[in-house]
Amino acid sequence: MILRLLNSIAARFRKPLELGSPKANKLVLAQIAEQGDDGTQERHVRHFAYPLRGPNAAGMDHAVELFAEAGLDVSETQFRSGVMGEHYAAVADEEFDQLTDSLRDEFARMGWEYDGWECAVLKS
Repeated sequence: MILRLLNSIAARFRKPLELGSPKANKLVLAQIAEQGDDGTQERHVRHFAYPLRGPNAAGMDHAVELFAEAGLDVSETQFRSGVMGEHYAAVADEEFDQLTDSLRDEFARMGWEYDGWECAVLKS
């Protein structure tokens, strides 16, 4: 009982996992590895970002520009007035982690939320 209480208290002070961080990417890689995919093969990847409410949120054109500068094809989402960036890439390498980490940081500076990425599972 005491251990459960201590774990509950400690959980309140842990920093939440940030989508797009290398640590979050590793969790996704672990999930696709369970399905027989090591993430090293190039595949279709989609990234999502949504504006946060508030006076500091940049407009849609800035979000589109950010994805485009990163070399992604951009389209609007049907949800929360967001944008989606698409490209083909391997998801289990340092370059991909750097991309998602920088997208998360840049969108946060713009008053947007980087909502992570998704990809198909490719089995050998």
